[in-house]
Amino acid sequence: MATITPIQSLLDPMALVRDAWDYRFLIPSQVSRLNDISLESAKVTLGRLTQAGYLAAIPRPVISTSEPDIVYALDQRGADEIALRLGVDREAVRWRKYHNQVGRQYMDHRLAVNDVRIALTVGAQSQGGGMRRWLYEPVIKEWTVDDPDELAPPLRFRPDAYVHLVPDGSSPRSIHAFVEVDMGTESHARFASKIRRYLSYKDSRLFRIRFNSRAFRVLVIATSLTRLRALKKATEDQGGRRSFWFALLDRLVSGGLGARSWQIAGTDGADGPVGNELFPKRGRSDASVSPR
Repeated sequence: MATITPIQSLLDPMALVRDAWDYRFLIPSQVSRLNDISLESAKVTLGRLTQAGYLAAIPRPVISTSEPDIVYALDQRGADEIALRLGVDREAVRWRKYHNQVGRQYMDHRLAVNDVRIALTVGAQSQGGGMRRWLYEPVIKEWTVDDPDELAPPLRFRPDAYVHLVPDGSSPRSIHAFVEVDMGTESHARFASKIRRYLSYKDSRLFRIRFNSRAFRVLVIATSLTRLRALKKATEDQGGRRSFWFALLDRLVSGGLGARSWQIAGTDGADGPVGNELFPKRGRSDASVSPR
């Protein structure tokens, strides 16, 4: 079995290698939050894994010194180790060096999606629950449903992610949601088209067949309050209501599930980032209780 140079015992290095495979791109602050270790420990571990050939350190051009200028991803030795530990053929890992060669816009978006995933993962765990399932960019394609713009089948769209969250071990409640992380590069018209497709999918009731749940939410995460307000209004203009939830990325990262970070389409609250909890505490009758 492959070995690695000694690393601080605060973090299982092979678990971090698997995280890099699972998340594709990670920065030290994300590793710190995901594994509940100090930022310095995360940096040291990432550096040693890179030196040992398990991870690749990808330069990231930045303007602000507060932004990380190195992004970490799987490397050849790490991919081999994943196959060995999972007991699968190396081809099943589905990684090649060219997978690390992406544009800045794609990388920044993936890192933002990963921020959301980590916030939801850690937040659910802190409440005694967990994340049952996470899928990156699942393709939704239904040949029996008309596209609302093309007026013909199939209905096709690809969210940034799908997530199934469970709040705690004793509650039957759970949340099924699609995730849309907006970086401000998409026109309002294109975003409105996405909303129409989500509404058509909701009306088709085919979500129940594929994901074994009667309802879903759409979690829209924006990077500024101005953008959040615009997307919320665009959603409401298309008839989107309580299934569509909006939050600021930095507030979600800092506050997690316990913060009242969410605004709901069709309700008040567009004047600020504070609103509803994704999982309200038992007995609270605020707007976040119903997934519809």
